Amino acid sequence: MQILWLRNDLRLHDHPGFHLARAKNEPLSIIYIIPKEWLDIDARGMTRLGAAKARFLRSSLIDLHRTLDEHTFDLTILFGDPVELLQKIYREQAFTLITASAQAPEEADWLARIAKLGIQIECYEPYTLFSPAQMTDFLNHWPTTFSQFRRTIEKHPQQFKVAEDIKALPLKLRDTVLPIWAPAQWPEEHSDSDIQLKRNGGERSGKQHLKDYLWENKSIQHYKATRNALIGDYFSSQLSPYLAWGCLSPRHIWHQILQYEAAYQADEHSQWLKLELLWREYFHWSMRHHGDRLFQKNGLRTDTVTPKKIPEHIVQKHWQAWCAASTGIPMIDAGLVELRTTGFLSNRLRQNMASYFIHQLQLDWRWGARWFEQHLIDFDVASNWGNWAYLAGVGHDARPQRQFNINKQLQEYDPELQHIQHWLPELSQQSLDDILNHQTKTKLIPYYPSPVVATRSISITPQT
Repeated sequence: MQILWLRNDLRLHDHPGFHLARAKNEPLSIIYIIPKEWLDIDARGMTRLGAAKARFLRSSLIDLHRTLDEHTFDLTILFGDPVELLQKIYREQAFTLITASAQAPEEADWLARIAKLGIQIECYEPYTLFSPAQMTDFLNHWPTTFSQFRRTIEKHPQQFKVAEDIKALPLKLRDTVLPIWAPAQWPEEHSDSDIQLKRNGGERSGKQHLKDYLWENKSIQHYKATRNALIGDYFSSQLSPYLAWGCLSPRHIWHQILQYEAAYQADEHSQWLKLELLWREYFHWSMRHHGDRLFQKNGLRTDTVTPKKIPEHIVQKHWQAWCAASTGIPMIDAGLVELRTTGFLSNRLRQNMASYFIHQLQLDWRWGARWFEQHLIDFDVASNWGNWAYLAGVGHDARPQRQFNINKQLQEYDPELQHIQHWLPELSQQSLDDILNHQTKTKLIPYYPSPVVATRSISITPQT
């Protein structure tokens, strides 16, 4: 018997795990485990599976279940501690476990504990553009900046050629029933929930979105020019949720872009979208290299960072304002409402929100990373934590101050207040000057919360 344990690889195309299972030609069970820890509430009142994130995951699993059913296979969804569940199954029926390599230290710990039980494990790589063999030199001497990483790849195109994605094949295996059952559990979602997912999850939805973006609407033609917008359907690719859960393979997307370039010519827009895939790649392998350090308060810094002492009552006030989307900064509050409602944010707004959280509210950057982890439907452990550490000055290319001028950013990226007035309709009659004056406490909007920390002019321009 063999078990294919899916995690962030919820697809059939470009999936080495299914090919391994077929090659072994043994009865197969396909499982997905919702870790119990995802629903545990931490000291700050957060879980790791918010309502929007859970809804996108469920739709991805439903889509996968329907696809597998066409191959006469079932998808078993379990809830609990992954190691304990697999141990229970093994006691009833010995099996070989087929699963993806670990992305983060938590998963590495799971796999180590499973191996200690005597369970044979075969791992595969479903998350990345490049293979471990291609990354060997990098992992021995990890580049401290993305620019170094990118230059090396561009100088050695043959060494870093992205392999063709593996085509899905009929499974032609016998499904087998597991000897245990641990029913799935999900976050409580009230019937009047205001969750507004833009799209359903799943491989079929992901492939259709990629087709629409590249081939039907050809929205990649303006990607570099519009990717920093805050609102709209195709201002950016919005492929990240499908990448995060593995509904789409990064290699599949890469080769679709190459096909587009062959048909319509490569330009700065298609090149920039590939650049974003390389950023994702950089963060992914960096987490494998640095491990737990990326979750520590000082991150990758080797010197000791002495944070400014903030009275506890101020910390609590700032934290509660963030959680309630009542910071008094409309640009930030609108983003918090959007995140809670849809599970998604533009990249530009994520950076501004993280900057305000870290540098104005002066809260622990790890709380912000956890807040995003709870809500984002495209939560990617390496990219999310890597970006928050970067803005906190404790990640790659560490610098003590990476602050955004919120007012300048608002003037540049939402001058007509489309984003703010969509998510904060109570401000629909306010002008840009009204919002800017409120955010700096120059002249407050009487019926809107006063800023807990006003915005101010900042001379430092962050890298983008």
